[in-house]
Amino acid sequence: MKIIFNIEPVEQARPRATKTWKGIRLYDPKKVSTYKKQLGMMCKSQYKDKPLTGPLIVSLKFYRQVQSSVSKKRA
Repeated sequence: MKIIFNIEPVEQARPRATKTWKGIRLYDPKKVSTYKKQLGMMCKSQYKDKPLTGPLIVSLKFYRQVQSSVSKKRA
């Protein structure tokens, strides 16, 4: 089975912290939490009728656009 998710990867930023009356609460920045929710929903929609059985091997490949800050000069 091969599944392709057409979504741009987002770097995992450090968690943010807020102080509450119970202690400290950690949370992901909005960009990261939105990415995780979208990816989770894509996974659930792919596997809703197909329960997984037996051994599982996962291979991940990420493709993204070249950043504009990367130098185009070759050494």
